Amino acid sequence: MTESICEFMHTKDYNLNIKAVTFVYETMFHTLQQPFFYSIYRIHLITSGSAVLKTGTESYELKKGDIFFAFPASFYEIEASDDFTYLYINFMGVGVPSLLEELSIGTNSPVYHGFNTLIDFWQSSLARITPLNTNILTESVLLYTLSFFGDKQIKEFEHKSGDNAFEALLVYIDEHYRDSDISLKKIATVFSYTEKYLSSLFKKNMNVSFRTYLNRLRIQYAHELIESGVTSVRQIASMCGYYDALYFSKVFKKQRGVTPSEYIKNR
Repeated sequence: MTESICEFMHTKDYNLNIKAVTFVYETMFHTLQQPFFYSIYRIHLITSGSAVLKTGTESYELKKGDIFFAFPASFYEIEASDDFTYLYINFMGVGVPSLLEELSIGTNSPVYHGFNTLIDFWQSSLARITPLNTNILTESVLLYTLSFFGDKQIKEFEHKSGDNAFEALLVYIDEHYRDSDISLKKIATVFSYTEKYLSSLFKKNMNVSFRTYLNRLRIQYAHELIESGVTSVRQIASMCGYYDALYFSKVFKKQRGVTPSEYIKNR
């Protein structure tokens, strides 16, 4: 039996009131008239090909799995390969400017890389649309996608490499190692990198696997909880991010030589 999970929502001062207007799979890009200019927001997800986005002052390379935003009353042009295709959602709402500002999404940073895992989700969602669910489904896809921009570490990690990138990774793990759902797969999604790349980056810098490092952090925290007076093994396991108290005990014994129950008793 697994533990119940409760997450408290942070209150916000603004009303999202976001309305998704259209959800489109654009496969005939080269028939479109340029430059592009819209009165509402648009989020694009590249599904094939490559291109260069030109905003007037900057140029950005685009490839499969990239996301780029278009903003109201902003001109832009795209030079693309013959096989360039993408999905997009037009959206608007009084809460959009505040939300995008909070997520650090603006005209100075319209392009984000590494969202390949969302392509199937967008395509399958579009295929499911009916007159009855079109609004809720499209808005759900939009909000789910924007949720990946919620961690400030995404922006930090994208602009770092080498040691700095690894430092950002360690900061994220240090802040989330007690989360029961933390995994290399989730971290890869948060930072828009592959599990294989992050695994190799971790082993290169720490000489241990991600799982080993995670367990070390958790058991050290368990030790601190016991020293502070917490005596319930199940509670300690849960506070350290373990669903299974028995598995927690096995990991604890492997690292400390005794089970948490024995450690508590001896203390």
